[in-house]
Amino acid sequence: MTALLRFLLLLVLAVVAGGVAFNVAAYSGAARYRRRHSPACPLDADDPPPWLTRASGWLAAFVSECGVTVLLSLTVPLAVGRRRVRRLAEGASRRPVVLLHGYGQHAANFLWLVRQLRRDGWRDLYSVGHTPLFGDLERSAARLARAIDRVRRESGAPEVDVIAHSMGGLVARACVRMRGAGSGVARLVTLGTPHQGTLAFRWLGRDPMVGQMRPDSPFLRRLGAEDPVPALVDCIAIYSADDAVVVPAAAGYYPGAFNIEVRGLGHMSLLFSRRVYELVRENLAAERSEAAARQARS
Repeated sequence: MTALLRFLLLLVLAVVAGGVAFNVAAYSGAARYRRRHSPACPLDADDPPPWLTRASGWLAAFVSECGVTVLLSLTVPLAVGRRRVRRLAEGASRRPVVLLHGYGQHAANFLWLVRQLRRDGWRDLYSVGHTPLFGDLERSAARLARAIDRVRRESGAPEVDVIAHSMGGLVARACVRMRGAGSGVARLVTLGTPHQGTLAFRWLGRDPMVGQMRPDSPFLRRLGAEDPVPALVDCIAIYSADDAVVVPAAAGYYPGAFNIEVRGLGHMSLLFSRRVYELVRENLAAERSEAAARQARS
């Protein structure tokens, strides 16, 4: 075995070990939170499933999440470069879609989702990178605004739609709030975004971006104060009740948006779920609400 092959094998093993360790920390932390904060009166009217059923479902979600985490770590080189924006085709009925990744992630996260959208007729898809670690969400929002302006200018589209995963949803909200009716965003679809903050990974608290995502942080208070975004933009928040990174999982609920809760999916697995993709496709294809359209014109 050559030195290069040994290096590549060790690199893959390190990525696998890191992905498993990350998810062990995430799922154990989420489990501790649920034990300590179990609801006094569960919302589900049905009897809970047997322990073995719940355990097997948890294990399946954990294994799937580990696989997805490793896969996305190995696709980092594919995030290099920026796709050239092209003019909209004559008579195009679908807006360009801007895709925004989350904390510690990269633009190649959306490769599977982009492939599905292209198959179903969306041809103008642009992934936007931003600072994934030790940055500032408001600076990322300003960068997103410039990227949206570029896509609109070079494509000739008056507006774009945005699909944002995890922290990217907060960046997109901050962008729309900063720009107001002139944001150029018609529809915002968030996947696993901690709209009300997250308590996961306290040991990452030295990263300012993690601090901004803590419940009741100054950033989240400013973002939620008389939030104008759902009135300006069609907002759809898709989140999982079994997310181990958004803690509590209910913090994925976005007041004022059209919220859709799914089950059995981890944080990163939302990007590869057939059911989630169908929800994204249906909402991108839907007519824009009259209220948001009027606000954008005013």
